[in-house]
Amino acid sequence: MEFLLKDKKIKELLRKHCYEVLEYLIHKKVNFSIVCNVCRVKFEPELPDSIRGSFSDLTVFILAGYTFESLELDSKNLYFEAGFGEENLGSFVTTPLDSIVQILLPNDEDLRADFCVFVNLFATFAELEQTKNGEEEGIHSSMKALLANPKNKRFKK
Repeated sequence: MEFLLKDKKIKELLRKHCYEVLEYLIHKKVNFSIVCNVCRVKFEPELPDSIRGSFSDLTVFILAGYTFESLELDSKNLYFEAGFGEENLGSFVTTPLDSIVQILLPNDEDLRADFCVFVNLFATFAELEQTKNGEEEGIHSSMKALLANPKNKRFKK
């Protein structure tokens, strides 16, 4: 499975499929929820730690009412405005499509079990992948800075 985590083609297929499902639901005006890897989600303005800290690693956002009306979608992100906490603190949310683990439709007959219409288990590994990429970039940029000094050329292998 690890080789698939690095496979850009499968990531692109899943991102495209997520986009198409979201586009269809938005076009048909169907309320839905998303489960996403919250470490990749951006809030503007940033949420206070008391609210942000209450989120689990995989968090559900219910997209209905005003939040649904505020939805915007592009090829890489889903955007919406939502209220959080007891004060209903407003924030603009940017959710990368590759951080969406599930898209759920409400089950009117059994509120305990929504219908899952999209699953991307690779999104649960987003933080791990991001950390690895960040470490590699950091090592690369450090080495580049070190080798930029002519006196350090001897370290180049």
